[in-house]
Amino acid sequence: MFRQIFRRSPVLSARPGFTLIEILVVVSIVGLLTTLLLPAVQSAREAARRAQCANNLKQIGLALHNYQSAHSSFPLNWRDPRVDPERSRPWYVAGRPYSALTRLLPYIEQQPVYASINFGEETFPSDLTSAFPFPQNQTAYSTRIATYLCPSDSGPSPTPYGCNYRGNYGLGPMPSTNGESFDSGNGFYSFPGVLGPYSFPDGLSHTVAYSERLRGSGDHGGLAPARDFGNILVMDACSSRNADYALACCRLAATRDFPVSRQAGFTWFYGDFGCTAYNHAQEPNGRIPDAVQVDAWIGIVTARGAHAGGVNSLMADGSVRFARDSINRKVWRALGTRNGDELVE
Repeated sequence: MFRQIFRRSPVLSARPGFTLIEILVVVSIVGLLTTLLLPAVQSAREAARRAQCANNLKQIGLALHNYQSAHSSFPLNWRDPRVDPERSRPWYVAGRPYSALTRLLPYIEQQPVYASINFGEETFPSDLTSAFPFPQNQTAYSTRIATYLCPSDSGPSPTPYGCNYRGNYGLGPMPSTNGESFDSGNGFYSFPGVLGPYSFPDGLSHTVAYSERLRGSGDHGGLAPARDFGNILVMDACSSRNADYALACCRLAATRDFPVSRQAGFTWFYGDFGCTAYNHAQEPNGRIPDAVQVDAWIGIVTARGAHAGGVNSLMADGSVRFARDSINRKVWRALGTRNGDELVE
């Protein structure tokens, strides 16, 4: 009698897996790595945006010098001295002036937009309260020009086709120099008339031409002192004296029904302190909020940007520098004048 021999089948081992503790450890490590890497990623993105902003200013600088080569002067950024034949008054009385940025369009590969502008018309009708121009210029006015927008300024804004880059009018609150506002109109731009390289005794490399300014918060913005404007007319002569007096007015205006305007930089079309002009009264991102006279669009407008630590600035020779918030106010003011006998490197 033979004994039947049976072999036992091998027992399958349990399927391998992770315990709850192991999963929690892995999740914690992934979260820690994300926390460490996210600031680096954000920093890299901001560095790219800052570089793009500097490149935008570089393109504006090249356009300025190409314009100067073609016309023997830099473009106007304020009022056009022509006379309106219908009313025999200066053309600018009825509307805000065309900016220099409108005249630079052909030199930044925007010839079709430039061709669509009818410079024979005023910027907008005098009998309307609308900020929009005559219908002849509506298409150009509402065109978004990427070169005129800083990619880092992603906050609230009045319009999608605004402007972040502004021309330098010197130190004070006026576009022109006179007995009281002796430190106005002494920057890259001045009114009346146009300037050329011969107009810069300090040298093109020692004078800032353009810098950044954050756009306004728009109609539905909250309290944004770095973006919006106060009313500079809180004391007598606030808009017609020197930079220090105007800054004192700005400090007071910040406590009086601020803001009076949320529309800063809402278009590249107009050439005034509301949209495409600024001054060097205080250092970049200065603590005193800006203030203007909204019917004349003159006042104190400071270079302000979304980059950490300072603003990009275009020098009149076409180079771009980064001006830090910590720059001494005297040095910043020296860079803001074309004829102050200061040679700042």
